[in-house]
Amino acid sequence: MISSRGNDLPASNRVAVPGEVVEATIAAYLAGYFPMSEDGELDYFTCDPRSLYLFDCFHVPTKLRRFYRRHTFDLKIDNAFESVVRACRIGRPEWISEFQVQLYIELFDRGCAHSIEAWQDGKLAGGIFGTHFGAAFLAESMFYQVSHASNVCLVYLMERLQHGGFHFCDIQYANEHTARFNPVDLELTEFQKIYQLAVSGEARLAP
Repeated sequence: MISSRGNDLPASNRVAVPGEVVEATIAAYLAGYFPMSEDGELDYFTCDPRSLYLFDCFHVPTKLRRFYRRHTFDLKIDNAFESVVRACRIGRPEWISEFQVQLYIELFDRGCAHSIEAWQDGKLAGGIFGTHFGAAFLAESMFYQVSHASNVCLVYLMERLQHGGFHFCDIQYANEHTARFNPVDLELTEFQKIYQLAVSGEARLAP
């Protein structure tokens, strides 16, 4: 999962995504791959090892836990999906192309993608978006415009995933930021075992 500082959100410029691309993307996700743009072309990737947040291992730093309990932000689910994706795209168009933005919107329309949002004074302060297949949730990217907003969204997301019956939150690969929350790295063969079990299950993300 990648994170960034968001700025002004560009307006939507919808382009058509062929149905076969949407179906191919869903098939790739179900097989344990994730989409990414490379040299302007959409392709599907995995990584070895694969990093996950497991509920029993997920660690919230003490200062963040205290901040979270202050209820500084109004936390919502699926109220501004496109805005969250576009904010995550800022500064990394080579990772998330405009075509991929539209692809995520198609997945959202099918109930296969979600956004978790932090609002403050009626404005979007930060968020996370990810995809959802069976009882597997795959966090794709996060952003913030107000300090701590994306981290608060992550804590809230993990609470709702556990409550909704999900098996884990996949983050693809860990980085310096996500490592703070104690992800677990699994060899790809081991990941595939638990991933296939998860996508064959059922779960629901709700407030």
